[in-house]
Amino acid sequence: MKVILTQPVPGLGEPGTIKEVADGYARNFLLPRNMAVIATRSSVKQAESQAEVYAKRANKAREQVQGQASNVEGKTVIIRARVGSENRLYGSVTPNDVADAMMSQHGIEVDRRKIEIGETIHRTGTYTATADFGSGITASFNVEVAPEAAGAHGKATKASGDTTLSMQTNNDTPASDEVAPVADDTPSEEQAEEEVEANPS
Repeated sequence: MKVILTQPVPGLGEPGTIKEVADGYARNFLLPRNMAVIATRSSVKQAESQAEVYAKRANKAREQVQGQASNVEGKTVIIRARVGSENRLYGSVTPNDVADAMMSQHGIEVDRRKIEIGETIHRTGTYTATADFGSGITASFNVEVAPEAAGAHGKATKASGDTTLSMQTNNDTPASDEVAPVADDTPSEEQAEEEVEANPS
C-alpha cells in the first residue's frame, strides 16, 4: 500500500514522504495512529508540496546548527582549578564546568548534556571535548585545565574570563600573618646588681 507520512517515523521517513509499505503495517500501525494517510492522486500532489516546504525548513535548520558547530570548532576554554601533588585536582572537571566556561569566555551556549569529554579529568593539562548538535553535526574543541595562580598574598587568583572551579578540601591550614612576640632575655639593672652582690669577685 502506498501511504504518505504525516509524522516522522523512525526508519521510514519524515512528514510528506511517500512510501510503499505492507498493507498490514499501514492498516494496523500507521493509519490508526494518524502517522500516515493513504496516497491518492490529490494527496500525493499535496504531499509533494508539503515535502518541499519541510525540506526547505530542514535545510535552514541544519545550516543554523552547522553555524553553531563552526563557532565552537577549534575553540579553547580555560578552567582554573586548585591542584595538589602531581598536578591532581581537588575534584574533577565536569561537562557543566565546560559549558559554563564556553559561555563566559566565548559567549556560546552549549547544552552540557551534549558535551562529551571522553575521559574523567583529574589533572591539569589540555583535553579534547566534543559537542553534539544533533543531525550528525558535532564540533571538537579544547579544554585547558590550569592551576590557580597565586597572588601577592598567597591567595588564588584567575586570569580575566577564566573559569575557576570551587573545589573543597579539608587539608587547608591557613597561614597566619601575625608575628609571635620574641622573649627578651636581657637582665634588668636590679637583677644585675643582685647578681653582683650574691657573687662578689
